[in-house]
Amino acid sequence: MSAAQKQFRRPRFPLYMKKRRNWQPVALSLIMAILITAGILYYVAGRHTTPSTLLQPGQRYTTYQCPYGVRKTFTLPDSTLVILNSRSRLYVPQGFPQHKRDVILDGEAFFTIRRTLPLPFTLNTDKLNVTSQAGNFRIRSLEKQSGATMYLLAGNANVGKSYHSDTDNQRENLSAGEMILANKEIDLMEKETFTLAEQQDCLAGKLVFDNTPLPAVLKKMEDWFGVEVELKGRSNRVSKAVSGVFRNDSLQDMLAVLGDSVGFSYRITRDKVVIKF
Repeated sequence: MSAAQKQFRRPRFPLYMKKRRNWQPVALSLIMAILITAGILYYVAGRHTTPSTLLQPGQRYTTYQCPYGVRKTFTLPDSTLVILNSRSRLYVPQGFPQHKRDVILDGEAFFTIRRTLPLPFTLNTDKLNVTSQAGNFRIRSLEKQSGATMYLLAGNANVGKSYHSDTDNQRENLSAGEMILANKEIDLMEKETFTLAEQQDCLAGKLVFDNTPLPAVLKKMEDWFGVEVELKGRSNRVSKAVSGVFRNDSLQDMLAVLGDSVGFSYRITRDKVVIKF
């Protein structure tokens, strides 16, 4: 149990004992129905999985993907450390990094690039192209969305549009604390600055809330886990502020803690989290 759960956990009261019934046949039937339904959903989800549009025909890739509601950490053959966000995919071509050091991302991830090879590390999305010899950055670029962001936490990087623009193809050199905002629909790419501390907390797997309004907390969880949150019911508890630190907690753990603290129930579906007051 996480420290945050211990902080917010409510005392549990004993349940009244009920007359024992022969529930086993009913339970077995329910379990079988659940397993069959889950299998159908898994099969349907697999059939409708769309690969990245950037994949080259005839090229073989190793695909790293992260399931709903969790983040995955792994190391590539060139010693690049990757933290892949929920519902994201990273495609690494066969021959990486001997022939070239290029990868493709559809989703969100942190990358820690080490200067282990003379070739620069190159990341491609459908909106941005990022090259770096050594650096630490976070990028979010989903092919089903028009916008993209890239934050450089350390080192250096060179960023440009990954598509040809009729108006501006100028690339940007970034230093730590600088970021890129992009939108393919309106052909926009701008360099801005950001607060390093917040992104460094994310890299450390830490979410910090200090008297933060609940809507802002839920928005941060949406970005963190790559999920959609839907609120149902009306309550003044929606505006309640939250304080606490979550370290590498799962989506369900965080919802359980917040639900006990704020006072709501929740349901996690395949596509979203539904919160009811």
